[in-house]
Amino acid sequence: MNKNLLWLVPLIAILALIGALAGLFLPGGDGPFTFTSLRGHDVEMFGRGLYQYDTLLVGAALRGTDAVTLLISLPLLVLFFWKARRGSQNAMLALLGVLFYFLYKGASLTFSAAFNPLFLVYTALFSAGLFAVIITMTTFDLESLAKRVQPGFPHRGAAIFLLFAGFGTLLIWLSEVIPPILVAGGAPEIMGTYTTLFTHGFDSAVITPAAVIAGVCLLRRNPLGYLLAAPILILCTLIGAVVIGQTVVQTLVGLVFPPQIYIGMIGTWIVMGAFAIGLTVSFFRNLSES
Repeated sequence: MNKNLLWLVPLIAILALIGALAGLFLPGGDGPFTFTSLRGHDVEMFGRGLYQYDTLLVGAALRGTDAVTLLISLPLLVLFFWKARRGSQNAMLALLGVLFYFLYKGASLTFSAAFNPLFLVYTALFSAGLFAVIITMTTFDLESLAKRVQPGFPHRGAAIFLLFAGFGTLLIWLSEVIPPILVAGGAPEIMGTYTTLFTHGFDSAVITPAAVIAGVCLLRRNPLGYLLAAPILILCTLIGAVVIGQTVVQTLVGLVFPPQIYIGMIGTWIVMGAFAIGLTVSFFRNLSES
């Protein structure tokens, strides 16, 4: 293990723990209130705790994400880091996947959450996650990694899923972005009080290409596909859990979505997460330690 990871990973754990606990339990605010956005729309705000200046939709989602981080993502980070330090090469690859999640979470909070007292914590989490991912990826020898893959590895199934996840994510976000663009002065309703859509842009610019490249590489048996596939599958798994957590908290604060949203968007993320779990298990079952 690269020596820089010996302090970067614990730093990520500490920063993520602070952010999750503060997001879930920090008091403040008088409850939901209505705010007029720059575009003249009345938007209901979360009005509670750390996310009191986020919209009700986003504030509840952030709390749901914090719960998943605290209960699932952080324990996985600690587990894989411990196993990787004991010499497990498979745990090192799994650790890369969880680091992807914290990079994604740090970037999302830094660039999309309404400014709050933990802004520097989010920035530090984003920075630590970014360089931890870069350093971890450089520790792998692609040819050696490819030789550890067993004959039972589901190349075609994993590749098809990654291609579907990549293009599916792009199509979901485009369905929310393109219609307002075609209307003069229009903006997606989901934007609320914000000035842009970070998640839509980041997923379209980074996650979709990464998933598609991984899928194509797996079909061609290119060793790069193995290095990219595992972390993306783990990220998809955790995002599926995040969507469940977000939906639960949003329901608790009184948000009710149309049936097509539950089926077409929320359901899609959850189903992709379920498929990702099965493919992740299959991936590591067919990856030898040496």
